[in-house]
Amino acid sequence: MSKWNPLALKLLMWVMGALLVMGSGLGFIGSSFFPFDSWAGVTASVAGVAFGAGVMIAGFNPEGNVSWVRALILYAILQVVWQIFDQITLAHFDVVAFVIAVIVAVLLLVLYPNKAELLMQSGRSSTMPSGAKARA
Repeated sequence: MSKWNPLALKLLMWVMGALLVMGSGLGFIGSSFFPFDSWAGVTASVAGVAFGAGVMIAGFNPEGNVSWVRALILYAILQVVWQIFDQITLAHFDVVAFVIAVIVAVLLLVLYPNKAELLMQSGRSSTMPSGAKARA
């Protein structure tokens, strides 16, 4: 593993978290006119800001916050699926969102030092750091 990988992983999570916060914040404009999300008792833009902030905070210690890394990978996968679905159904495709999602997912998988930890394994708690499991 390159000595720059831990820093690159942190920067990737911080940048992606900032993009999520910014994009979700801009979503407040549209939801002010068409607040469909609030019909379910939630505000999607607030959820996106909270998710982005969580990703940025987890970026300080990605290895200790593997669940947030998994969540960001899931977000990237869902973004790719959504863009393909949107293209098929509405003929609308956001190439920037698609490319960023693919790049982020690939970089997370490449840069994360313990790839086995990214997989949810039965029989062990995925929320406890590996050192804590050995002591528990």
